[in-house]
Amino acid sequence: MTGVEELPQAPPASAFVEYPASWYPFCHVDELRAGPVSKRILGRDLVAFRTASGKLSVINARCSHLGANLGCGHVIGESLQCPFHNWKYGADGRCTHVPGATKIPDFARQDAYPAVDRHGYVFFFNGPEALFPLPFFFDEQAEDYTGGQLFSFDSDCPWYVTSAHACDIQHFEAVHDRRLLAKPVIDCPAPFAMRNRYHAELIGDTLLDRTLRLLAGPEVKITITTWGGTMALISGDFSRAHSRFLISSQPLENGNTLCVGIVFTRTHRNLIGRLLWDPAILFVRRIFTHGYLKDEASRLRQTCYNPAGLIAPDRPMIEYYQWLAGLSQGAAQYAPTPPPSR
Repeated sequence: MTGVEELPQAPPASAFVEYPASWYPFCHVDELRAGPVSKRILGRDLVAFRTASGKLSVINARCSHLGANLGCGHVIGESLQCPFHNWKYGADGRCTHVPGATKIPDFARQDAYPAVDRHGYVFFFNGPEALFPLPFFFDEQAEDYTGGQLFSFDSDCPWYVTSAHACDIQHFEAVHDRRLLAKPVIDCPAPFAMRNRYHAELIGDTLLDRTLRLLAGPEVKITITTWGGTMALISGDFSRAHSRFLISSQPLENGNTLCVGIVFTRTHRNLIGRLLWDPAILFVRRIFTHGYLKDEASRLRQTCYNPAGLIAPDRPMIEYYQWLAGLSQGAAQYAPTPPPSR
């Protein structure tokens, strides 16, 4: 039909995997000093531990013997010992010792996940092999920055709807009170990354926005780079301030999304700056960033995916959904495990 823009086809909800192959924060490294740490994440029970030599590991927490939680066990040398029958597992998930057995069964191995220690946190990749390195901001080095304390909030919608906010152009003004000053530039700077760059004016009347205009400036240049569909690295450059933070969208078993964030600041070179200024700056940025994002989540209750309802102004979001549905999930994915019945 002439005069009507032909839109690309938005994929069905079934095109999005339940738990994407991407990087996720697990815990703070200091927690591992007391022993292994287990938690339920991405529909499965996982455990993180550090061996005596310092090797970092994240593996399936349910022992392949009778399902005991290895998070209740102990690290002995280079192995994690199960609390039930003392089976031992190495950092690669392979069983290294079964008391009283002359041969280790073939099934005695745990799913193992690539793990990295960065900014004091353990990150793991959801899959047997990392499809891309743990990302950071382009043209910046992770070691030049200090990470703040984790913050989190629940998003009342599926992970792919939360993730698509990065390319939902209309919501920047409707929800975030940001008036775009130019057309956003959206591209794919890497095989597993989609980036949105835009220039906006702060027009909100909230206390946070009024304070931002006063301290940072009335305009901001934003870059949102989403890796693997779930990890977003966001930079905001004001005339008098710069913001850097990440948001990890973790799919929950109830269909909602847990959003976990970390703010960053460039590390001071001198000791006083590292001890006084860095923690203070991180604290203030954490308050602003958490408040800004939590406010968005509070407005968007019960949001759902409706491909038939997307219209011409939603083209960038449709193209984002297409990119998301087409992301490689690797040669093999670990299946989520149901919680044990009692």
